[in-house]
Amino acid sequence: MSRLKERLNADRRSTSNSGLALGHYVDAALRNVPPSVDEQIKMAEAFGESQLWDTDKTQPSTYRVGEEAYDLASNLKLNLQEAAFGRRGTQVVSAAIERLLDALEAEGPLQRPERRRPER
Repeated sequence: MSRLKERLNADRRSTSNSGLALGHYVDAALRNVPPSVDEQIKMAEAFGESQLWDTDKTQPSTYRVGEEAYDLASNLKLNLQEAAFGRRGTQVVSAAIERLLDALEAEGPLQRPERRRPER
């Protein structure tokens, strides 16, 4: 979570957009989760193997996301349970966020898009 917050703050500075929120990043990460449950499990397992897990209890979080991300998140628990990978949805989401952050890091600082007025 700290890496995500650092990226958010850097992007707010580089774009002068204080309206950027964690939910924008969560939404983007979830929209890029593979549709295949098997691929989601592979992604989560790889993430889990590379992480040192905190023993602290986590707090539930709520973010505004688009319809596509919501559909994935709302079905994630059941889909993973059906694939005998229950109680690991957090790993799927965390892996997706890490993938997004890696991709953003490779692209460099976020730049504010140039705005052009429509020609009349």
